[in-house]
Amino acid sequence: MHVVFGAAGALGAAIVQNLAKQNKPVRAVVRDVGRSRKVLPSSAEIVVADASKPDSIKTAFNNVSVIYHCVNVPYDEWTEVMPLVTDNILAGAIETHANFVFPGNVYVYGRFQGIPATEDHPLAATAKKGKLRITLERKLMDAHSNGKVKVVIPRFPDYYGPNVTNKLMKPIFMAALSGKKASWIGNLDVRHDLVFVEDAAAACVMLGETASAYGELWHVSGAGPITGREFIDMAFKAAGNKPNIGLLGGRSLRVAGLMNSDAREMIELMYEFEEPLVLDGSKFSAEFPLFKYTSHEEGIRKTIHWFRQVIY
Repeated sequence: MHVVFGAAGALGAAIVQNLAKQNKPVRAVVRDVGRSRKVLPSSAEIVVADASKPDSIKTAFNNVSVIYHCVNVPYDEWTEVMPLVTDNILAGAIETHANFVFPGNVYVYGRFQGIPATEDHPLAATAKKGKLRITLERKLMDAHSNGKVKVVIPRFPDYYGPNVTNKLMKPIFMAALSGKKASWIGNLDVRHDLVFVEDAAAACVMLGETASAYGELWHVSGAGPITGREFIDMAFKAAGNKPNIGLLGGRSLRVAGLMNSDAREMIELMYEFEEPLVLDGSKFSAEFPLFKYTSHEEGIRKTIHWFRQVIY
């Protein structure tokens, strides 16, 4: 049994859908059953539980083989919630001898010291969210090294795709459909890796089912670097509208941050959008040569189709 925590979120839902399409037994652990039914396949077993409460998630570990930790919370809750949730899921994985897939991001690196960044890039985060991710990853990999649990960490750039409704992607696709201005953060013309969420999910499942992948970090980089200008242009064209592109710079975010906690949290990660952010995905590609990324054109078309259905 595959068990996905945070299964109503974008990556969690995509992992559940991927497993269901392969007719593999999958249990989706969610906090809101109403929302989950909108994004999860009917074949998935749904368990309503709160991963921040150990007693709440005990039944989720019945007959489990692989666990995917996709729980996420608003940025301003990370410090309080994420360590607690990770500890609880880790304890369940150790007790049930389940393998542990922990999707990661690039926050741990801080500013990239080389392009493309390889898996041995220094963990040099200066932002508090990056430092927290380092702490969580080290705890998990220490548990792996000590033989308590098998852990694998796929590392991704930013996601886009169906059910990705964060503060960067949702406004872009909504604007593309309406013809209104879509704004990118930072610099419109620097190269930036982005990964289609269904590809990220497929990579998580593939790594979770590959015994030799455990104990390792894997960059899953996406279909190739793209600039913000190119990405927005593709979104508008897929929606059938003339591109209308704007820029949200650091000064604008700082002004917004006076009233908006999301903007305040985003400010410390502005460097990711002001400088090139490109991952070296050759290790993953060499190990899984048959894995094919969805092109950005196709991924954006699928995303526009999803947003159109949701809006209209």
